[in-house]
Amino acid sequence: MGFLKMEHNLIKGQMTVFFAETMNNILKYEEYLPSSRPDDLSHKEIHVIEAVARSTKDGSPARASEIAASLRVAPGTFTAAADVLEKKNYLTRIRDIHDQRSIRVALTEKGTQANLLHNDFHNELTSELLDSVSDEDAQALVKAANILQSFYAKKEAALKGSKIKIYADSTCDISPEDAARMGVTIIPMSIVFGNETYRQDVDLTATDFFKKLVESNITPTTSQLTPFDLEQIYKDATEDGSEVVAIHLSSAVSGTFQSAALAAREVPGVYPVDSQNATIGMALLVRIAVSLRDSGKSAQAIAKKLTELSERVLLLAYIPTLKYLVRGGRISSAAGLVGSVLNVYPLISVRDGVVKNIGKARGKNMAQREIAKKVDEHGIDKRYGVMFAHAAAMADMEALKIHLERHVEECDIMDCEIGAVIGTHSGPGAVGIAFITKR
Repeated sequence: MGFLKMEHNLIKGQMTVFFAETMNNILKYEEYLPSSRPDDLSHKEIHVIEAVARSTKDGSPARASEIAASLRVAPGTFTAAADVLEKKNYLTRIRDIHDQRSIRVALTEKGTQANLLHNDFHNELTSELLDSVSDEDAQALVKAANILQSFYAKKEAALKGSKIKIYADSTCDISPEDAARMGVTIIPMSIVFGNETYRQDVDLTATDFFKKLVESNITPTTSQLTPFDLEQIYKDATEDGSEVVAIHLSSAVSGTFQSAALAAREVPGVYPVDSQNATIGMALLVRIAVSLRDSGKSAQAIAKKLTELSERVLLLAYIPTLKYLVRGGRISSAAGLVGSVLNVYPLISVRDGVVKNIGKARGKNMAQREIAKKVDEHGIDKRYGVMFAHAAAMADMEALKIHLERHVEECDIMDCEIGAVIGTHSGPGAVGIAFITKR
């Protein structure tokens, strides 16, 4: 028994060394063996090509988001790698004909040959290994490999199960369906019509709100979330040991972020973020937060990154009139005069939390062209995707997309309908885009 125990301890020690050292060394050896891939490809790049090949089914190009998930990286990280590989002519990207918001990726002939070369290298290793062991040992190897995969899968699940939650107030205008898909909790804000109070997307949809806004003589008002409201929400969210990244409407236009900061002092594990923006500018940060969460970043790291990016979020839009912004005190009455001329569309921007009137255009078509010029001036950091929005004007939003088609190539695109809280200030007919600027 003593001999068997000693042999067991020896085997355990050797296996521990294998996992701690040898396995890492094998990957390093392969990294420095260029014979396993074309000379102009790095070790990481050939694994991206492998992931594209694995994700391609029945000859149909795979979605970029699916490939990024298989690589366990954020969509923006994969986009950066794909940019390089496309320039080297190893892969090509096309817009999904069934879903214009998605990008599909396929290997070129050069990429296919690179993948075959790398597969040949692994097949050579497998053949040499199998020639050296018995059938029983080979079966044991397969079993061990399955256990390895299961072990890491459980660890990954545990990491995601560590419960980093993304919360955002409803001024981000992400629909309940999209929020559920991304695993985001939306905190509804309230709109008051006379003696009636409604919660956005709970008691009042965007469609119903704009209908009511146009037909009613009553000017609606909005109310910010209080520290007490948010403290209760944060306590419920962290009760199971979770940490929370809470993204809120710009502190320059609402007191909600100040309420969040006060509430977070009372609830450990909550990281409030001032989006310095609204509607789709805020929604863009929510999407980035989801990507960071899914790639395993900590709540603190996510909040820090979002705070940095909030200074580069730019929302550009045109609206039929500035009267709602003037009425809500978001811009001065003098600035609002520009919107009083028939068929003149004011252009606005939101950056660093400030709503600005940045010009005007005669007619929707010219307004869309002016926005395209502004996008050109600032440049889109395509790693983070873009957001489009409309206020009861979907056809106009689609028209804006056509004007910006060249600018948003290879971007992940998501649409939102502006809801009641922001719609109170924009009015119906607003259309816009939000993105992270290059500069």
